[in-house]
Amino acid sequence: FTGCGSKKDTTPKDYTQIIHDAREAEDNDYYMIFSPAEDGKFTAQYGYSAEYEADQLSDEVANMMMPLLGLEDGMYDDFAASVSGMMVSVYGVAIVKPAEGKTQDVVDAMNAYVQSQQKSMEHYLEDQYQIASAARVATVPTGEVVMVCCEDSDTVLENIKKALAA
Repeated sequence: FTGCGSKKDTTPKDYTQIIHDAREAEDNDYYMIFSPAEDGKFTAQYGYSAEYEADQLSDEVANMMMPLLGLEDGMYDDFAASVSGMMVSVYGVAIVKPAEGKTQDVVDAMNAYVQSQQKSMEHYLEDQYQIASAARVATVPTGEVVMVCCEDSDTVLENIKKALAA
């Protein structure tokens, strides 16, 4: 059918590549970018992902990264994300294509992630608290929810928005 009122581009976007290109090269060296794979598993590229076997990597993402982000099955159709699991650094970037009717759930999860980063750093590491305080969560015109919680977050967000709109 045509003319169903939906202008959303149905061509899948390479969210991993978009995050890779939107951030500093150093971040690509330090932080892996993970995304859904076949059979409900997860995969990852960059950062320390090459040090893991595929099943180990999928388990780490499922057991550590996904709970950090608050993303649950059924909330997303696709995503790519990169977060720091270390307690001494604030770092999180995510592009999530919400499942039908789940946009607010995804926004709430991303906001909760940012708030937890702010709370954990507030009386701990001032420089990291500043990064968390400058974090942004936005729903872009193409429908994705984008979260940036990193140094120079405004620039990273603008880079991601431009790439998604292309």
